[in-house]
Amino acid sequence: MEHLIWVIKRLRNYYHYILLALFGVLLESVSTAGISLMVKKLVDEGMLLRSWDGLTFGTLFLLGLALAQQLGNFLTSYYTNAYAEKEAKELRGLVFEKLLRSSFLSVRGYSLAEYTTRVLSDLKLYRDLIGSSVVKLVRDPATVLLLFGVLLYRDWKLTLTLLALLPIIALSVEYFGRKKGKHLRRSQESLEKLVNKLGDVFRGYESIKTLPAQELLFGWFRDINEKAYRAGLRMAFYSSFNSAFNFTVGYLATALLLFYGGLKVLEGSLTFGELASYLTALTLIQMPLVETQKGIVEVKASLPVVQRLRQVLDLEEEIEKGVEFIGLKEGINVQRLSVSIDGRDILKGVSFSIRKGERVAVMGSTGGGKSTLLRVLCGFVPYEGQVYYDEKELREINLSTLRSKIAYLSQESFVLSGTVRENLLIANPNATEEEMWEALRLSACNFVESLDEIVDKESRMLSGGESQRLALARLFLKKPEVLLLDEATSALDAQTESLVLKNLFEKFPDTTFIVVAHRFSNILACQRALVLKDGELIFDGEPKRAIEVFLSEDLQVNTF
Repeated sequence: MEHLIWVIKRLRNYYHYILLALFGVLLESVSTAGISLMVKKLVDEGMLLRSWDGLTFGTLFLLGLALAQQLGNFLTSYYTNAYAEKEAKELRGLVFEKLLRSSFLSVRGYSLAEYTTRVLSDLKLYRDLIGSSVVKLVRDPATVLLLFGVLLYRDWKLTLTLLALLPIIALSVEYFGRKKGKHLRRSQESLEKLVNKLGDVFRGYESIKTLPAQELLFGWFRDINEKAYRAGLRMAFYSSFNSAFNFTVGYLATALLLFYGGLKVLEGSLTFGELASYLTALTLIQMPLVETQKGIVEVKASLPVVQRLRQVLDLEEEIEKGVEFIGLKEGINVQRLSVSIDGRDILKGVSFSIRKGERVAVMGSTGGGKSTLLRVLCGFVPYEGQVYYDEKELREINLSTLRSKIAYLSQESFVLSGTVRENLLIANPNATEEEMWEALRLSACNFVESLDEIVDKESRMLSGGESQRLALARLFLKKPEVLLLDEATSALDAQTESLVLKNLFEKFPDTTFIVVAHRFSNILACQRALVLKDGELIFDGEPKRAIEVFLSEDLQVNTF
């Protein structure tokens, strides 16, 4: 019920569309009921009495009611789809905005496939829910009520007998709704896993082709695919069974009423026109009654999708508060920094200071906490201890203003699927073409021939080194005061890497550099080096000496 109330509250934003749709519902329902009432007059006065005027008037009136019915159907269909599309657009925007505004750890709680499925597949089901299923719970029940009034008017005793079918319908709603909801949820979860596996194969295609992994991956994919197939098949089974059940009950009721009505006509207590009117109303009520039952089932089955969407919309957002960061004047001071994620201690009591404009290398074993340290300095990860930018503790600083002055680049180079120009403008929307070409030159992007050429890392249009160089080009456009590089040049050859780092150091002589690197040449290019081991700082000093400590601690097998 909570999720249904949430949907209703969201739909209040589109009340003008809903009012027009409700007018269409009223017009369609009244016209449908009017058709069933007019049948008696047409049959008794037009056909049985052989009245030309009665037949003409009845036929034209029926035609008018039919046109009014279809006008109502158009208004209902158009305006419900209008608000459904508008709501889907709104939610897509909210989900994307939530992705950008949420905290680092809350977003990392979802895989790309899971988030994509919720944004696309779940949102489509939600759109169908509010654009189709909810309509069935408004238009069709209204039609049922009016036609039910016609049935009561024609023969109230017989009509009240039909109410015996209501418990059967109620039980079918509960049963089919529960079954479809369970298998819909399983289908969506299997779809997420399928997208995950496809993404894994795409990202690791070369490695997979050279490993004896293909049959194993086939097996994993077949298992997930089989579960998705079974969930979809069971949904189809219960949906088809539900439809067949509804029509069977309807036909059974119609057969009994034909027999009963025929007896009443033979007795003379019911005219043929009244029977025709009753049967018309009964025939017309069957479809909206079935659709009402299906609508209830679909709403019950779709509520898990609403829950999944709400989980994304309820992700924890970063709080925009604190003092404005106007720039680094003195330096960064870290005191007793500790980080624990999912019960695992990543950093343990790390303390150091970095002067403004200093170049500091960070080295250590894999999993030693180097990347986490840089993420803490960006405000991505919660921590214990203190991190000071000048005299202000990081928790007291407005993160948006801090990140406008710093830059973070990891070895997983981020490349937009789009043009080179678009990839550069996200660093500086006001950059001129001349500035963009200069940034490309300083980052050794000699493979770029046009700012408007399409680049896409995922489709293999860029190599790993080219992707890193394009990502590095953004740094020359942003001009950060603090630059955090997390193995951001790992895919470059030694000569290109040396050139790009030299350009960065010369372009930004007053920028504070914190560089995570494994190559000794990068370490030696810095003025100081920190060595981490199992989350603890074991050395802070001269780079050459740091390399000796690094080797003596046996922190890395391959050092070149």
